[in-house]
This record gives sequence, structure tokens and C-alpha cells, in this order.
Amino acid sequence: MHNYRIRTARFQLTVSFLSSLLLFALVELFFWFFPYEHSFVLSSLIFFASFIVQFILETAALTKDYRLLVDRIDSIDLFVKTLSSGKLSARIKMDGGGAISQIEQSLNELADKIDTQVKSLQRLVDENVQMNVKIKNEAVTAERQRLARDLHDAVSQQLFALSMLASAAEKTIHSNPNRAAENIADVSDIARKAQGEMRALLLHLRPVRLNNESLDRGLERLIHELDAKTTIQFEASIDCVPGLSKGVENHLFRLSQEALSNALRHSEATKVSLSLHERDQLVALSVFDNGRGFDPKHEKVASYGLKTMKERAEEIGGHFMLTTHEGQGTSIHIRVPIHREAKTDGR
Repeated sequence: MHNYRIRTARFQLTVSFLSSLLLFALVELFFWFFPYEHSFVLSSLIFFASFIVQFILETAALTKDYRLLVDRIDSIDLFVKTLSSGKLSARIKMDGGGAISQIEQSLNELADKIDTQVKSLQRLVDENVQMNVKIKNEAVTAERQRLARDLHDAVSQQLFALSMLASAAEKTIHSNPNRAAENIADVSDIARKAQGEMRALLLHLRPVRLNNESLDRGLERLIHELDAKTTIQFEASIDCVPGLSKGVENHLFRLSQEALSNALRHSEATKVSLSLHERDQLVALSVFDNGRGFDPKHEKVASYGLKTMKERAEEIGGHFMLTTHEGQGTSIHIRVPIHREAKTDGR
């Protein structure tokens, strides 16, 4: 702005000088036709008087324009600061014309576009929230339906079988004691299976987060608890794998729960083993049971939650692999890359 004022003053001086010089030439030309003794002095006075008057008038006019220009620039600066503060409804009041007016119009149009985009983003956020609520409600409903189906398919049918066997044993206890004893043995066996089914369902419904534990400690606690509460033999080979984020640990813990729950509910296994190791910058989680196995081509894999487990493993960049054959048990292998942050020595 200081340079602008210097250039303006130079322009004023030049214009005033040239105008006064032209007037001086005209006066000299007049005295050439009409000689006068003090013509040069008079012409000089007219020249200087004209120069001073024109300079003053032009300075006054340009000073007014300069002040208007400064005011409009200040208005633009205030407008930009107002937009930056988040008041997107503000607009510049356009006065006058010229290049400044074009800038003001462009800024107003830019503010309109920003305001429109912000409103669109807010609408998308609202729609996203509503969609998330809908998805969550649908997931809860689907989980309730799955749990109800599992209870009906397993526990309720087993309870019905218990009722029938107990009734048969009651009727044959005197007439056929051996038959009644067989029924009572079947009652005990079915009750044991029903208890295991309920424990598996409870394991599936547990909170998925580790309680301020490392992954290896949480898995050891889980295996110890299952070994104490079920008739299945559990084996575990668990290493401490440092460098895993909390999110990855929670996912692996949940995957372990689901794999163990499947073994308890479906495999009819007598032995289940779990291992957690680090191999070549990968964390390897494996769960094996010596149960009946199944044919994925013929049985409903979805009922085992295997699709969900595969998706959960892929969420943390892992690879999910299932190996199973009828009569040969089931193996689940999960491999997840370990991304450790580089440590610095402070140099």
C-alpha cells in the first residue's frame, strides 16, 4: 500500500507539471502576439499557480479514491476472517465497480459454494448416523434371531429328549430296570451335552474386550476357565506377542472365543488345542479339535459363524483358513501381519 501511494504521488506530479507546462506555453504564445514587458514573470507565476492548484485538486480526488480503496480492501479482509470463523452466511456488500467489484463478486460466489457444500456434508453426516443406527438395529435383530435358533435347535431339543427319557425311565423302573438304567444313562449324557451347549452360547455372548490384559494372559485365563467347567481336555501353547495394537488384540481374542465356541457346540470333540505364536512378522493363531468334522460343501457353514470369523480376520489385514474333514476334526488358522512402530533413541 505504501508503494501504491508513492506511485500515485508521482503520477499526480507528472500530470500537474504537464498541464501547467501546457498552460505556460499558451500564455507565452499569447504574449508573443501581444508583447508585454513582464510577460515571462507573469507566465511563470501562472505556471506555478496552475501547478499548485492542479496538484492540490488531484491530490484531494485521489486521496478520496485511495480511502475508498482502503475501505473496500479492509472490508474484503474482514469478510475472509468472518468466513474463517465459520459464519458462512456472511457476504460482502458490493459498492462501486472496477476490478475490486469483480473480486468481491467472486468471493461472494465462493462463499455460496462453501455454504452449499457444508450443508451437503451435514446432510450426509445425518444420513450416515441414521444408516448406522439402522444397521446396528438390524445386526441386533439378526443376533437375537440366531441365538433363538441356536437355543431351539440345540438346548430346547435336548431338554425335550431329557423329558422323554426321564418319562420312559419312570415307566420302566419296575418292569424293566435294565432299560430304565439305560434311559437314565442317556439322560446324564444329554444333560452333559446341554450343559456344554449352554456354556458355549454364554462364551459366544461374552464381552469381546480384554479387561486391561495382554492377549496371552486373556487367552490363558479363558482356556483355564473352560478346562475347569467342561469335560473336554484343553491344551494351550501361548506366547507373548509384543507390538500388537489393542484393536488387533481384541479381534484375535474374539476370534479365539468364536473358534472355541464352535468346537464346544458342534464338534463333539474330546480334545481342543489353541496356539498363539509369532512367525516371520506374523502373529499365528490356531485352534484344533479332534471332533467329528464336517463337509463345508454340504453343511451350512454360516451356522458355524465361519463367514463372520473370516470377515473379522480380514478387518485387521489377516488371512483366515479352515481345514476340516468328516471324522477328522477341524482346524482354524489365522495369520495377521505385525506392524510395529520404529523405535528411536532420541537422537
